[in-house]
Amino acid sequence: MPPPPTAAQVLQPSDERRRQILAAARICFARAGFHGASMGQICAEAQMSPGALYRYFPSKDAIIEAIAEEERAGAVACMEHLRGPGSIADRLVATAMEYLASARDPESGGLMVEICSESLRNTTVGARFCELEEMVRATMRTAIAEARAHGEVPADLDLDVALTMIFAFGDGLMMRLQFERDVALEAIEPHLLRVVRALLRMDEA
Repeated sequence: MPPPPTAAQVLQPSDERRRQILAAARICFARAGFHGASMGQICAEAQMSPGALYRYFPSKDAIIEAIAEEERAGAVACMEHLRGPGSIADRLVATAMEYLASARDPESGGLMVEICSESLRNTTVGARFCELEEMVRATMRTAIAEARAHGEVPADLDLDVALTMIFAFGDGLMMRLQFERDVALEAIEPHLLRVVRALLRMDEA
């Protein structure tokens, strides 16, 4: 007999409504952008009246902030792959594949493109997501530095340049998958592994 759900696993009605609003907002932001989507559109997508929605979020900025926090939590969970088995390249690719799988979400995968675009602008929203990327980059840098210390990659590997190239490949794939939705992720994985191994110069270690 399975154990009873924990308190954290039992969603209260207010939690369910909040998630409903955020899911609707993700769809609207993916379609029209953070600036283009209106609260009215979010209400319509969530099938809620403005009065009901404002009980949970007082403004669009509050919704964006909540989505940013969801993205942060998701990134932290995704980074757990870096603690798994295998070489540093295996673990980095496992992390990337989860990220790319999220980008393939048919309803809100386009939100990632919007996040990248917004992060280039000098706005509070952009700053929030830049903080998220810096956290992810720092975590990955630590993992590669540990691999270097263990002799998996050459001692003279420039970590920052390698990371910039890895991020560039990841961002490029994420964008490309918005256009080529019929490409199977499992077909990409072995090629991505070869790219990461080459960028980390693992054959030279």
